[in-house]
Amino acid sequence: MIVDVHTHLPTHRDTVPDSDQSTENVMRSGDNVTMTHSIPEYLEAMAPVDKAIAFGIEPQPWDHDRALIQGTGDLETDGKNHNDVAAELHRAAPDKVIPFMSLHPMDPGMNDEYDRAVGDLGCRGIKLVPNNQEFDPLGEDAFGLYARLEADGLPVVFHQGTSPMADAAIRYAYPLDMDQIAIAFPELRIVMAHLGHPWHEDCIAVVRKHPNVWADVSAQFYRPYSFWNGMRLFHEWGATQKILFASDWPVTVPQENIDGLRSLAKFATDHHLPAIPEEEIEGIINRDAVEILGVD
Repeated sequence: MIVDVHTHLPTHRDTVPDSDQSTENVMRSGDNVTMTHSIPEYLEAMAPVDKAIAFGIEPQPWDHDRALIQGTGDLETDGKNHNDVAAELHRAAPDKVIPFMSLHPMDPGMNDEYDRAVGDLGCRGIKLVPNNQEFDPLGEDAFGLYARLEADGLPVVFHQGTSPMADAAIRYAYPLDMDQIAIAFPELRIVMAHLGHPWHEDCIAVVRKHPNVWADVSAQFYRPYSFWNGMRLFHEWGATQKILFASDWPVTVPQENIDGLRSLAKFATDHHLPAIPEEEIEGIINRDAVEILGVD
């Protein structure tokens, strides 16, 4: 089973009008990335995978109209937020899409939205981006949220590593912070996104010591040497079995990441570098994250 554990939400229900088209060229090292997509476009991109976890990002409560990461469209209207959109996307493809919520630990209404997202909308986990959301992942408010997630058996995907956003505090997405969270909440299932790039070694140090902490491989292949180096380090530390497949759609699509993983052997040969064993690569692509994260 191929499971994409890291996809963002589409912005439009059916089609994206020309007036709503939005692109950016920072996330993917200068390549243009289209940020506005329809539900059919999302599902077309997810064709190579069996399951996909989808989520939005809750903005800061003091700047609630600000869109984080994804563009804006017609799905978040009439009082609906990104958690409603995740549920609608799930309804469009219930056998494929697994909806995750996003909350802000400093929002006074967080617990009410938690209850609604899980109880009414059927969200199975949460995505948090402490650097973009501007909260301390080791703060008291965040720890209160982790306690609820652990008690309810809901996993959390954390953005980890650097960000091209000038106002996103990198210190809030540093991989070693996950060690303190995993020590305090040993039953909380944690996914550290992007292999903690560029701090691969720090990500390895955390995932290999905590049974319930994993890394995802999203949005790595388009920096080939950095990708090879990180994957080779995971191999040398015996930690590739702690990597989950992911794309970071719409920044990349799942097929690009599958092809990128499988092209590591050629990259190593072409540059006279040690290889990462093929069986470890295929293990990442075909790892059953649905069972691992308990979101079946």
